[in-house]
This record gives sequence, C-alpha cells and structure tokens, in this order.
Amino acid sequence: MTITDTVTDTATTTMTDTEDFLTATLHHDNLQADTDDPNPRPMIAILDAKPGLADAFRERIIELIRAVRQEPGCVTFIGYEARDIPGRFYLYEVYADAAAFAAHLRTDHVHAFISSIPDLSTSGPGSLFQLNEIAIPEAPATWSTQ
Repeated sequence: MTITDTVTDTATTTMTDTEDFLTATLHHDNLQADTDDPNPRPMIAILDAKPGLADAFRERIIELIRAVRQEPGCVTFIGYEARDIPGRFYLYEVYADAAAFAAHLRTDHVHAFISSIPDLSTSGPGSLFQLNEIAIPEAPATWSTQ
C-alpha cells in the first residue's frame, strides 16, 4: 500500500507501510527550514478530524498547545476550530526563528502529536504550511491615510 500526499505539482511525499507517519511528516518538504534564518517562522496547520473523533482530536490539540507554549522559541501558538466545518482545526504558530522551529520539531510532545494524527485525522504530512509575511511598503507622502 502506498499513500501519496501532493503538496505542489513538484513536491510529493510518498509513505509506504514500512515508513511511519512521524518519519514521513518530519521529512516532508514543508517542514524543512534553513536553521540559519534569523527571521520569525510563522506557519499554519489545517487539520480535519476523522468523522466522530472531533472531540478526541480537539483534546489532543489542547495538550499540544499547552506543551508548545512552554517552548522557549514559541512566540505564539493558537488553535482555532472552524465555525462552519465541524472537526476542522487551524493551528497558527510562530517561532522566534528557524532554529526554534527546528527545536520544536525535535520535542517529544510534537512527536507524540504527529504520531496520533493517523488515528484521529484525515490530514497528511502536507497539512502544515510555512508562511511569509507580506511586506507592506511605506505609503508615499502624497497618499492620504484617511
């Protein structure tokens, strides 16, 4: 059996029965970061609970949030649940820099959470997206701010 999770037209992770979900997730293209990058590392995970497991998944997410918020490199970690899509969760995370994000990925609580995803969620390794802030240029002096 092979499970393929397509992230973009060119970035794909394939997981076989012999490769566990944790390993596949941690090696997925979307979790790779240049640890020399000193800039804040924002990201969002979009996760869907399996039918009938939203409450259990929510509890697992709450455990994760509590643990991650204690990490020294965590700037913010907020969980959201969609109002109109039962069992869809959004995890908004910001780490001080790429090195803090890399340290986050090595924690036991992250490994435990990722390992629980196949039992509780239909989401795959491509569910986490690193973000780049949109630069807002200064308005020219002739622009009105009113």
